[in-house]
Amino acid sequence: MISNNPELDEEDVKYMDDFKDVDLENMHAKYFKVDKIYFLRIVRRKNDKGSDEEYGFIDVLKHEIRLPKDLINLFVLCTINIRSKQLEINIELDDGSLKEIKSVAFTIKNVIYN
Repeated sequence: MISNNPELDEEDVKYMDDFKDVDLENMHAKYFKVDKIYFLRIVRRKNDKGSDEEYGFIDVLKHEIRLPKDLINLFVLCTINIRSKQLEINIELDDGSLKEIKSVAFTIKNVIYN
């Protein structure tokens, strides 16, 4: 067996119990505020292929978002803007740029909005 890990002396080995009295709270976390959450989703088919009821959809945090059927099996980039309470859905164009295809009101449960 080949190992690239250096051998540790017994006093250098740390165990979970070594940290039981350590305050692990991140003092800087309360100042860290995120205002956007990103998701990559693949558009799935709803109903029978070729039928009048066929459409594409994605699921974001247990919300089904309806999309055009020409997007089925393609990936979309979803951005939840927490400040504006909006979900934006984008596709990538051939030149690498993003094109917004849908924007809907979106509120996340258990998030405190200031």
